[in-house]
Amino acid sequence: MFIDELVVGKHLIVSYYYSVNLRLTLTLAKLLKGRGEEVCILNEHKIKWNLAPFTVEFNCSESSINLVFEAESELEVPKNYLFVTSSRKLNLPGAKTFHIKKISEVAFLAYSEEARFSFKIGKDTIEEFEQGEDLIKILKDLGGEATLRDLVNISSKKLNLPKEKVREEVSFLINTGKISMAKNFIRLNSPD
Repeated sequence: MFIDELVVGKHLIVSYYYSVNLRLTLTLAKLLKGRGEEVCILNEHKIKWNLAPFTVEFNCSESSINLVFEAESELEVPKNYLFVTSSRKLNLPGAKTFHIKKISEVAFLAYSEEARFSFKIGKDTIEEFEQGEDLIKILKDLGGEATLRDLVNISSKKLNLPKEKVREEVSFLINTGKISMAKNFIRLNSPD
């Protein structure tokens, strides 16, 4: 799960989406507080609390775990940080960097060179999001590749979905890198 990944080691989230940055920061703070950790949110003045789904008590001290919200430069990041959100690609040695890409109104993809996580913003949580898994199963049954037309027709019948909805799921799977399309031909990408 994406949030569990963020608890282990230093991470930089490069995202232009304020709501994603806010939700990730607060969800991570809530998780750490639930584990009995002391949490500090730096740049707290940038948080629009009226948009926050919940509040988190935090206390900044030398022993607290530092989460940096909406950092604009490396100067805003202390050496002992765990998590940073920024709209810029900051130079933070030792940090695993995830970029955020919007894949639907509420669904996002966090990707790095090593990993990909799709998630959606829930009412007050970050939820794993595995849209299109049925479509991938059908594509596997077809040998890992098919024409777009065949995949849409077969999936529409098997899943009892309108063809337009199947096309949307195909688009989602292409955007998340799970499948690729070349000249109306769909191929299942090998998991790296």
